[in-house]
Amino acid sequence: MRLEGSAVRLSASDLSGQLGCRHLTLLDLEVARGNLTAPLWRDPALVVLQQRGLEHEQAYVQHLQAAGCSVVDVASKAAFGAGIERTRAAMISGVDVIVQATVGNDRWGGRADVLRRVEVPSSLGSWSYEVVDTKLTAETRGGTILQLCLYSELLQELQDRQPEWMHVVAPGNGFVAQPFRVSNYLAYYRLVKGRLLSVVESDEPAALGGAYPEPVAQCDFCRWWSRCDARRRADDHLSLVAGISKMQMRELQSRSVTTLETVATISLPLEPRPRRGAMATYQRIREQARIQFEGRTVGQTLHELLPREADCGLARLPEPSAGDIFLDFEGDPFIGEHGLEYLFGFVVLDAHGHWSYQRRWALDAEQERAAFEELINVVMERWGRFPDLHIFHFAPYEPSAIKRMMGRYASRGEEVDRMLRGKLFVDLHAIVKQSIRASVERYSLKDLEPLFEFGRETNLRSAAEHLRLVQRRLELRDPERVSEESREVIEGYNREDCLSALRLRDWLEKLRASLIDVGEAVARPASANSQPSPELSEQQQQLERLREQLCADVPADVALRTDEQQARWLLAYMLDWHRCEDKSSWWEYFRLCELSDDDLLHERCALAALKFVEQIAPGKQGNPTERYSFVAQDNDFRGGEKLHRRD
Repeated sequence: MRLEGSAVRLSASDLSGQLGCRHLTLLDLEVARGNLTAPLWRDPALVVLQQRGLEHEQAYVQHLQAAGCSVVDVASKAAFGAGIERTRAAMISGVDVIVQATVGNDRWGGRADVLRRVEVPSSLGSWSYEVVDTKLTAETRGGTILQLCLYSELLQELQDRQPEWMHVVAPGNGFVAQPFRVSNYLAYYRLVKGRLLSVVESDEPAALGGAYPEPVAQCDFCRWWSRCDARRRADDHLSLVAGISKMQMRELQSRSVTTLETVATISLPLEPRPRRGAMATYQRIREQARIQFEGRTVGQTLHELLPREADCGLARLPEPSAGDIFLDFEGDPFIGEHGLEYLFGFVVLDAHGHWSYQRRWALDAEQERAAFEELINVVMERWGRFPDLHIFHFAPYEPSAIKRMMGRYASRGEEVDRMLRGKLFVDLHAIVKQSIRASVERYSLKDLEPLFEFGRETNLRSAAEHLRLVQRRLELRDPERVSEESREVIEGYNREDCLSALRLRDWLEKLRASLIDVGEAVARPASANSQPSPELSEQQQQLERLREQLCADVPADVALRTDEQQARWLLAYMLDWHRCEDKSSWWEYFRLCELSDDDLLHERCALAALKFVEQIAPGKQGNPTERYSFVAQDNDFRGGEKLHRRD
């Protein structure tokens, strides 16, 4: 967004910015008009992503050239109008591929990654062009669709014909373009475009209060984050209440409840009843705001125990074992095609009774596979010596990563299945959320550490800088430049995450013991059978042996495989394919079964707070139908789904 004369020139990024955060549009508009100075800070991760995006675009263009396409690059640092003329000249020439094409008019402008010739008549002749965008994400997002719609509209002005299709090329699929029919998305595009223009073309100066800077996903990499965060804190905004949803904020704001302090003192039950959400969730939000306000007032991190529920909270704490493992990964989803867990760290009790930190670095796919297999080997060996051990982690990332690596490398499947059936993984974050209420804005491990008096030696700001440095090196495929200093700092950070989880587990055990001391019975989770049926076990052993033979010399990195190795890898994956595909559904099912009613209210794939209404007489099938009611809640159901009760 920039001012040219009295008009503001807009780009595709302004469209996606409007979609992600309306307040961002107002800030950028004030900068364009000279009323505000933009911060100089820029997320280092964006620099890496831009470089990787350029590499992906260049690889796609080289792929097209190898396929025999004629290619011309019209990238230009000349004036905007000159860039459009260069693009127009290339289009008239009929070249197959135009790279970095400038398109625009008096209001809009941009540079399309690629224009590809199609044999559809236009004012150019018997051909015309369609837009192709190279993106690093496997999932095409709304901002990308808006960008493609804008470029397609501007392309129409150059060739007097609206392109029928627009395309996205993601990495890792052989440069196969995913097509989107332009006309299917124009209504959506015009809606967002109209909203943006209504702000830009307003006669009144952009008032920064016109759209409140509520926290959104874009905050994670926005240069304005510190300014917006300061305003929310000055306003004591509702978003500071831990766990509050946008739906709940809207409901409370409609009742003139606009600050954390006022939430802490509202009367319950709410009258009239909330239009959205269960009354119990507003009880939870009020109590969360209350303890945060009390903690702020006394300048301490406070906590209080929640009412106990069967099989929830402290009742999910297994008996401590000398074999327990406290696990933490450091990973980056933008490394390579599938992401990379580049540091495996865990703490265990050694033979001398000391807590020992062990770690394994993995700077490429081969090392990741080796580290994953070594970790599973350690778990299985230790499990053999300590049948009552568990693997403690904070939040569900670690078991999810283990499942991903098991599937990606077709390795240690039987062992991971046993670990899951045996319920070895214990999520301390879930136990905390179901056990206590604390005066924190986020229930993160680091925010909770004052409760169990854990002090870190590693400077968190320094650790964050080194994490970014390492991730940047790995994302740019430059692992040789990962320094020893970065390794040492990140190992210290990872080690303290493991030890912090250990201290948290011990603190939760003290809470449990305090309840028992006053006569309350707190159960332990029931033991689980980790063994499959004999028939399944024998089948899996046969399949594992065959899979190992097929993949014995196959590199973990797809780019390093020959066609024959890739064929054997695919064949190995096809073994037991249907059972492997079913696993993710069952994993999700059991995950949902372990959630509390309050947690289920925020799951779009579940319905919570069901109440029995009536039983309808049996029909022709002879089966009675039970009818339930439930409170209004966001969900993805469309009717016809089969209902599974978690009991």
